[in-house]
This record gives sequence, structure tokens and C-alpha cells, in this order.
Amino acid sequence: MALAYLAFCWLLGVLAANFGGSDRLIIALAAWLVVIVWVAVQLPRSITLLAAFGALLVVAGAWHYNSSQPSDEPGGVAAYNNSQAVALRAVVSEEPDERESSSRLRLSVREVLTDADWQKAEGGVLVFLPTYEDYDYGDLLQVVGSLETPPQLDDFDYREYLARQGIASISYYPRIRHLEAGHGDPFKATTIEIRDRLSDSLHASLIEPQASLAEAFLIGRSASLSEDLTQDMRVTGTSHIVAISGYNITVVAALVLWSLAWVVGRRQAAVVALLVVAAYAVMAGLEPPVQRAAIMGSLYVIATLIGRPNSGSVSLLVAAAVMTAFDPLLVRDISFQLSFAAMLGLMTLAPALRERLRSAAERAGYGYEGPLASLADVLAVTLAAIAFTLPITAINFEAISLIAPLANLLIVPVFSIVLLTSVVLAISGVLVPVLGDILVFIAWPPLAYMTLIAGLLADIPAATVSISGFELPHAIAYYTVLLLITSAFTSRRDSSLLEPVSARLERIRDALRGVMPSSRPFTTSGLAILLVLGSIFIWLLVFNSPPSRLSVTFLDVGQGDAILIRTPAGHKILVDGGQSDEAIGDALGRHLPFWDRHLHLVVLTHPQADHLAGLLEVIDRYDVDQVLASPAIAETTLFRRWSELIVAEGMPHIDAKSGQWVDLGEGAWLSVLHPSSASPAGQDLNEGSVVMKLGWADVAFLLTGDIEADAETILASSGGVASNVLKLAHHGSATSTTTEFLEAVRPQVAVVSVGADNQFGHPAPEVLERLEDVLLFRTDQHGDVSISTDGRRLWVETQRR
Repeated sequence: MALAYLAFCWLLGVLAANFGGSDRLIIALAAWLVVIVWVAVQLPRSITLLAAFGALLVVAGAWHYNSSQPSDEPGGVAAYNNSQAVALRAVVSEEPDERESSSRLRLSVREVLTDADWQKAEGGVLVFLPTYEDYDYGDLLQVVGSLETPPQLDDFDYREYLARQGIASISYYPRIRHLEAGHGDPFKATTIEIRDRLSDSLHASLIEPQASLAEAFLIGRSASLSEDLTQDMRVTGTSHIVAISGYNITVVAALVLWSLAWVVGRRQAAVVALLVVAAYAVMAGLEPPVQRAAIMGSLYVIATLIGRPNSGSVSLLVAAAVMTAFDPLLVRDISFQLSFAAMLGLMTLAPALRERLRSAAERAGYGYEGPLASLADVLAVTLAAIAFTLPITAINFEAISLIAPLANLLIVPVFSIVLLTSVVLAISGVLVPVLGDILVFIAWPPLAYMTLIAGLLADIPAATVSISGFELPHAIAYYTVLLLITSAFTSRRDSSLLEPVSARLERIRDALRGVMPSSRPFTTSGLAILLVLGSIFIWLLVFNSPPSRLSVTFLDVGQGDAILIRTPAGHKILVDGGQSDEAIGDALGRHLPFWDRHLHLVVLTHPQADHLAGLLEVIDRYDVDQVLASPAIAETTLFRRWSELIVAEGMPHIDAKSGQWVDLGEGAWLSVLHPSSASPAGQDLNEGSVVMKLGWADVAFLLTGDIEADAETILASSGGVASNVLKLAHHGSATSTTTEFLEAVRPQVAVVSVGADNQFGHPAPEVLERLEDVLLFRTDQHGDVSISTDGRRLWVETQRR
């Protein structure tokens, strides 16, 4: 009790200083005096010493917070912000952060070039660079570019956020030269290497977005999640499951205790659980949220180890005090606020709600055990977490999820299954890669279930509602009422605020025994589950069998091109890969079965980033029989990596030229119309794009890459371009899709691959005017556009209506 009180006093001082001003500090001290009165009743013998020490901690917490404020005066390398370009030598100080549209490097500066001489310097710089530029932790780089002061946005202080990480400068797409490797901490480098191997193992077996979801669960790399899945989880209030949190750590500890408690004993199992929690935290990167989760989980496991399970609220207060002692500015961090508010709800309100649900079930004549108990637990946990985080969500995001209770009720129960199967798949894939091809059939279904439910519920109208004008005074009033309600609930309960893990595991075991008695190997419910899973698998096979039609899907990969062709004979052809690893991975995952990593042909129409960048991921993750590519050569890092990868994989590679023809079986064919062998060597990359015509019986598709008016004129004059479906060249640019070309093609349907709100203004208004009499589909509006044919008719399906 005394420990919790002292932790609370420290936090009170930090929070008072955060809210600012001497008036609020006085209010905090007044609140502290109220607590003193309560403590005096509980601990009358130590009231004087405890009160004095508590007062000291309140003042110390406030002083520590104020003294930790970053200086307004730029120091170190930040002195070069917002001036001319500067040359730096710096070390990659953290694991590279790879996003869908860019990668980010955190650099620790060693030297700066001043007056033609390298001078020692220090400071942190956040560098933005293209996704295809590959650097590792510990690399020593020479960077030349402009430095900028991080902005202070209207709804987010990005400058302060980076300052807490030791970063005071940003550089966008500078010139970088790799100097040396191995300048990082050896232990951290080894940890990152292990994380990378686990990540590669998951991606080698799973398709997107399930691979990135498993990666987020296992090693905390949630940044690799696609924007669509991230948005779906945000709307449904399930984002917490992909953050390494106290809840996740508790599940990990519970799995270890459950597995070992009856073999080696409770205390020995707790020791192992403590070691596993530490290892899990290290594998998750030991970022501040992970550290908080590890502290919470470790405190509880230690309590179990010594046989005195503490209340969760004590562990929570101690964890918060320890974290803010190291970084008092952490109280401003939204993830910190959400994490601790959710945990407070789980440890105070959730047990009381569970008891109420138990009583309600018993009064209604239902037995509170087995699946019913598990669902009730999930509902209690969900409602408690939502109740305690609602004000923080309303203030910071001005929106709340109405669908969250249902979403969590459907998704959270499979979390432990997903975590366990992801661990097994990742480790098995590292040790015995062939096992990954087998275990994926166990790991993929629960991951696919999660993404499916999140997507379906996120599309429900009014899944979220906007809330404006909700501010701090409203939050204080809300929490006052909520804590009074929670206190009223918990005062009627005799059990601990947090049910011991061992007791919960015992109850789970009892429930499982009730479902599957030892006298029979299979119960009716168990047989039903097997039948359902078997039926699902059979239908998956049916739906993913070779199509009876020729299918062409224009994939939504943002501002770029990617086209998936599937033929009646079962051939799979990918034309271009867009500009993002994540986007092409997600897109292929939407249209190919999870076990199918085979492409018969990959076509690169021309070596520009919006067509080529995603193909690096495809070549690395898929079994590709052959590559057909434009003969054009680009003097870029991206094209060099592409060429090196083709050579390293030993992949058959053919330069495309007009006149080439491919028999796709059952009457389908593919022919190359452009470029000709006589194309000039210095031809523009767009004009040198590979143009192909795909046909089956009476239907043809014309795929035009990024050709412009000159190439269109050549093709129109040569004839043979008439087609039912036209892929607009160069994303609908004004320099393509001329009137002359449209008259030669005479399309019924046109598709433009384009990114939403792109900076180029694609598709151009004049191009849209020329297509008034053509049925037009846009990937920025319709998502994936799938057009299939039986050789006579066309069917069109879109991802979005």
C-alpha cells in the first residue's frame, strides 16, 4: 500500500507540472492532502513519515518534469537547420523504419563538414529516403542535404515528439554514401538480425496483409501494416492488439505458466515466464511502449513468483512512476496515456464487470463456464478498456468507435492463438524452412479471420462518430464519475482486483476439461469444429482453383501500375509492381490463395520507381519462372538493385521487343507490340515502355505502360491495336491517350491506375473528356478493378463501389 501511495505522489507532481502553472500545482497538492487523510486511516502509525516523503515526491516530480524540458536554443547539428545544404557523417542509430511510401533512418551525427574540414559534432537527424534504398543499423553514412526543424502541427507537436527521441533535425531525400558497417552496439545489432530473420521467415510463408500482422504481433513492427488494415483496426477499436502492450505481455506470460505450471511447479514456471517476458521485450525492440509493457508484466510475474500476487493497480502505479522517472515528458505521449488508462480499466473495472456478468448469467439459469465465460471475460475487458480510454481518444482524435465492443468480442479471443501460431511459424521457418510451407496452413486462418472481421466491421456505416469540443475539464469530470462507479462496483467484491494468472489458468483448464472429457478423444463440439474448418478449406480450394475465364485485375497500389493476369490454363502473370513493397504485397494477397507463391511470368514495362519498386519484393518473396522486361536502362540505385537481384536469383530474363508472342494455353495469347528492335538507344524511359496485347477469342486487352503521344502515333499507324479494354498510358497523363490513339483502339472499357489525390493531377481533365463515351474505372476510386471474359463477354468487379 505504501509503495502505491508513494508512486502516486510522484505521478501527481509530474502531472501537475505537465498541466502547467502554480495554480494547478496547488490543486495537485490539495488532492494529495485528501489522499493523506485516507492513508491516515489505513496506516496510522506511519502517517508522519509517509506524508513528508509523499510531499517531497510531489515536489520532486514537478521539478524533474520542468527541468527535463528541451531547450529552445538549437544545439549541435541542429544549428544548421533551415540553412544551406550541409555534409554530415553519421551512424544509423536505430533499426530502419520502412513505411509504405518511404523509409526513415534515425542518425546519430559524428562529424560535420565545416570550411573543408571535418569537425566533431553531435545530435540526432531523422532522414527520409526512398523505400528501395537499403541501409542497416550501425552503418556509417555520409549525408549531404538540407536540415529542417521539425514542424509543430495544429493537432500534433511533431517537434516535441522527435525531441524526446533526441532528434532535432529532419532531412528529406538527401544524397547518401555508405562508408562502413558495424558501428552500432553488438548486442543490439544481433537482436535486430534475429528480428530480421524471424520477419523473413514470416514473409516467406505468409502473404500480405497477414504476414505484416503476424510481424506486428511477434516483433512489434506495426509500421509495416498497410494503410487499409491500420485504418480498419483504428475504426473498429482493435489497434491495441498490434501494439506490444501490458495485455500482450500478460498473454505471453500466461502461455508459459499454463504450459509449465503442472510440470515444474508454479514458482519455477514463473521464473521461466520472467525470462520469456524479457526475451519477448528484447525481440520487440525495447522501445518505450515495450519497456512499459515489460515492467508491468515482470512486476506481476515476480509477485506470482514470491507467492504474493499484488493488485494490478499497485503494479500499474509503480510502472508509471519508474517510466516517468527516466522520462517525465512521457506523460505527454498519447500511447503512454492510452496504455495506462486501458490497463487501469482492465485491473479495476473489468473484474467487477466480469462478476456482474457472472451473476447475471447465473440468475438467467446459464452456467458460467467454458465458451460463455470466455466471451464474458472478453466483453468485460473490452468495455473496461473503452471506458477508461474514451476521454483520451475523444480529446486527441475527436472520434470514438461504436463498433469496438463487437469487434473486440469477435477478434480478441483468437489473439493468443495468433500469437502462438506466429511464434511457431517464425521459429520453424528459421530452423527448418520447409516447415514454413506446412505450418502456414495452421497460422494463416486465424490471421485471415482477424483481417476479415476488421474489414467487414469497419465498412459498417457510423462505425465511428466524431466528437468535437471535448477538453480537459470534461475529461476530469468524466474520470471522477467513472472512478466513483468503479469504486462502487469493486466495493461489493471480496476477490482481488486482478485475478491471479494461476487461478485463471486453472479455470481455463477446468473449462477445457468440460468441453473435451478424457473418456472420449473427440466430442460432438470438437467434431463440429473439425467439420467447419474442413469445409472452409475445401471452399478455399474451390474459390482459388484456376478460373474458367481470362481475368485481368488492375491492382490498387497507389500512384503506380500493377496488373495481375490469370488465364484459363492457370498461368499467373504480373505486369509491373507499383512503387511500394507493402502495397503490392497486400494487393497480391487479396487475389491469390495464401499457399500460392508462384508466378509464371513477371513483366517490367520500364524501369521507373512507380512500376519497378514493388517488383523487388515480388522477386524476393515469390517463385518466379521468368522475367520479361524493357531493354531500357536507368542510372538509378533502384535499377541497380533490380539487376543485381535478377542475377543473384539466377532468373531467366528476356528483353522485350515487338513481335514476341506467348501461347497462354486454351486459346489465350500475349503479344508484345512495343518497343521495336529499332528503338533508339537514348529513348525516353516512358516512350520505351513495353506495350502488350492480351487476347482470348473475341476479346482483347491493351496494356500500354507509360507510353506517350509519339509512341501512340507509331502504334496507331501500324494497326492491330483495336481492343475491348484499354489500360490508359502514364496514369492518364495529358501527354498520352490522344484522340488519334483512342480512334485506333476503340475501347469499350478503360482503366486508369492512379493514386488518390496525387501531386501530378492524374488523370488529366482533357483525357477524361476524350473518354466520355467509354466506361472508365479508376483504382483511386474503385480500388482493384477485375475484368474477366469468356472470350465473348466482359464482367467487371471492383473492390469499392
